Amino acid sequence: MSQTIHYILNNREVITDDHRATTVLDAVRRSEHLIGTKEGCREGDCGACTVLIGELHDDNVTYRAVNSCLLPLGELHGKHVVTIEGINVSESILSEELTPIQQAVVDEGGTQCGFCTPGFIASMTGYALSISSLSQLTTEGMTAAIDGNLCRCTGYASIRRAIDRFVRETERSISVNGANGMSETHLQSLVKAKIVPPYFLTIPKRLKELEVLINTEYTNNTNEPNYGYTIGGGTDLFVQKPESLLKSNVRLLNSVTKPAEIREEDGWCVIDATTSVADVRASTLLRKHLPQLHDFLELFASTPIRNRATLGGNITNASPIGDMTVILLALNAEITLYSPSGERRRILLRNFYKGYKTLDKHAAEIVETLRFRLPDDHTFFTYEKVSRRTYLDIASVNSALQLRVKGGVIQEAHASAGGVAPVPLYLSRTAEYLVGKTILPETAHEAAAMACSEIMPISDARGSVEYKRLLLRQLMYAHFMTLFPELLDVEVIV
Repeated sequence: MSQTIHYILNNREVITDDHRATTVLDAVRRSEHLIGTKEGCREGDCGACTVLIGELHDDNVTYRAVNSCLLPLGELHGKHVVTIEGINVSESILSEELTPIQQAVVDEGGTQCGFCTPGFIASMTGYALSISSLSQLTTEGMTAAIDGNLCRCTGYASIRRAIDRFVRETERSISVNGANGMSETHLQSLVKAKIVPPYFLTIPKRLKELEVLINTEYTNNTNEPNYGYTIGGGTDLFVQKPESLLKSNVRLLNSVTKPAEIREEDGWCVIDATTSVADVRASTLLRKHLPQLHDFLELFASTPIRNRATLGGNITNASPIGDMTVILLALNAEITLYSPSGERRRILLRNFYKGYKTLDKHAAEIVETLRFRLPDDHTFFTYEKVSRRTYLDIASVNSALQLRVKGGVIQEAHASAGGVAPVPLYLSRTAEYLVGKTILPETAHEAAAMACSEIMPISDARGSVEYKRLLLRQLMYAHFMTLFPELLDVEVIV
């Protein structure tokens, strides 16, 4: 099914009737002939296809780096997409003038074959756009922003030197010329520094003019019964079934629903299912109540993937090793399912999984929201993950534990594990065992043994049955040693 999609591509407007599930990568390369965006793995791993997506929020445009190979064209409706061609200072393809970021990469030899370089430049520029002032620019922040980009030719030393050079030169410019003036916006300062071209200043007004078109083709189709696929972030679906999506009538949740929110309601944290993992990681509410979650989610994929992957998609995908799912199980989360008839029902997440990729969900239902009790001062939470690579890798085994403890005695417990069963597993017997127990080495030992008795691992590419049992045991020990180091003798546990 085709619907008119109206968006801004770099500095010009595009109107197309191409299928909504066409990837942005294919659209910009094949239809728009902008071949600076490269086709690499088509799985979101290499970052060669990275572009920037700008969305209007009030009077400002927020930009994020995303993998265009996993982004459906339909989601560009009413938005601004920036390819490497749109980052160049001059709109002429014959111009040799480079942005300061591009120049730093050239000066430090941060490229060899050059295939992946556009993705690095896009991610670095996206970082510069994401901060609120150039005075906040840091080497660490920009280095973290390229965690979704791979270079197999140069190694990363020259790329890191390029980042450091750009940051130092920007700091030097600020010290000479001053930071943003009182009347100068961050975007104006980026244009002044030639980090982005001048046309960026026109985008907010132009997106406002498109605002009346946003969702108009979708608004009345939310309950259309004949959708072949419902897509949240699509970061897994576009890897698994790209051709099937192009043959189906797809529903893009990020194009038909209100902006996703994370909010507090009567002691509960309520999260819209279309919320991205990046928004969860940045949430001030969650940083206040679960500050460690920010670091845990650094282990979830990469920045471009976190910018797209949604909680509802992670839950519904039902991967036995889903990071967010394992975390939410230990938070004892509930989900609300919504059907086109307007009916809603709420169930515990732990009861949502009936078997491998089998859910307690009717075909037309979608996950609308999820919620969990915000932890109090007596609640402790931790998450552990073992994978072959520390970053940008799926887990061999992952696990989470939440305990409510008073006077050294566990009042409430919730535990979960991934990679050890056909489903993301809530460790019900382990949780039941822990209630009423005192925080002692013996408790950790028994909890680990109980957890290992609940699981049903299989040998696969990520490890043997024996290895996975060993991992879960060690992760249970790690939970206790992390949460209660002052109460437990590490040597006794290990």
